[in-house]
Amino acid sequence: MSIVTVQPGGSIQAAIDAAAAGDTIDVAAGNYGSQFLTITKSLTLEAIGGPAILAATSDPPNGKAIIDAGAVGLTVNISGFDVSGAVVPDNNGAAVRYEGGTLNLSNVHFHNNQEGLLGAPDPNGSITIDHSEIDHNGDGSGSTHDLYIGAIASFSLTNSYVHDTVEGHEVKSRAATNVITGNRIFDNGSTASYTIDLPNGGNASITGNVIQQGPHTHNPATIAYGEEGSLLPTNVSIASNTIVNDDAASNAIGIWNDTARPLPFTSNSVFGLDAAHLSSGPLAASGTVFLATHPTLDTSAMQFVYPGSTVVTPPPPTTHGHNGHHHQTAVALADFTAPAAPPAVWQEPATGGEVAAATDVTMLAHVLHDFWSSHQG
Repeated sequence: MSIVTVQPGGSIQAAIDAAAAGDTIDVAAGNYGSQFLTITKSLTLEAIGGPAILAATSDPPNGKAIIDAGAVGLTVNISGFDVSGAVVPDNNGAAVRYEGGTLNLSNVHFHNNQEGLLGAPDPNGSITIDHSEIDHNGDGSGSTHDLYIGAIASFSLTNSYVHDTVEGHEVKSRAATNVITGNRIFDNGSTASYTIDLPNGGNASITGNVIQQGPHTHNPATIAYGEEGSLLPTNVSIASNTIVNDDAASNAIGIWNDTARPLPFTSNSVFGLDAAHLSSGPLAASGTVFLATHPTLDTSAMQFVYPGSTVVTPPPPTTHGHNGHHHQTAVALADFTAPAAPPAVWQEPATGGEVAAATDVTMLAHVLHDFWSSHQG
């Protein structure tokens, strides 16, 4: 397995095409404008030194997504990418379209697309999202979402901030097994619908999250379970969450359980609902704490650490219209071929730290990786 590098403004797709299965592609921090990527082999794609920004100002030519990734049996890892502006005629333009296999996302920011992540079915497929921010996605129809996971084997969302969906759901998953742990999932001031929707039921562990149903929601339930039928095997735990209901409607509820099985609801803290409004449908509630004071919600942006950099907080997006949709302003950069030889010396930014010699692109990438690894933990 080799490391392939992309210099600022270079063609990421050219590096993908040149890489062998199992390779790592290191993409230097920068604005890559309206580049559209298709990944049909097992690869790791990671930003180095800061975010790799893909901000579309034209429609994806494949009619799907800015990054179209995966297939049955493949493993694709993506880290450090900021992706916005996906708009297609069928209104399902996604930052990333999952096509099957295993997809691992970390330190990504998907925002201001018609869909954040849209996943195709794969009965053996897996999607994991960790330490990421997904926000302000949706076309306003209610049928597009921040995260829309298809019928796969497993879905995991951890340590992330998902928020401000435009009319649709913050998280919708048809996976057989769902693990949703340690996240902030907030409507904030948006018109989002359910914060978590598991329409076909399935195994679910929803633990340690802060979940907010906003005041402008267009759906009374915070979490929906099994409402579309075709039910999957059920082993559920909803535990140790803080659930905040800011919907003043009299029919607001915490859990809509449209199955016959009581859902375990254990040791959760709840604001804005009483016991009579905890659920519609059977709920096995125990240890619920009803809060008298509105919790302070942490709405700060995620902070990301990139190999070769210090902590970086993404700036707020500046938006303008593209086919009636908002996205981060971008300057489209022309592709060019990376220099045959990189700079001979690389120094850790802003620290005056280690200096390493690098004689070619591969060596420089190894230096970056070794340096990053030596400074962890």
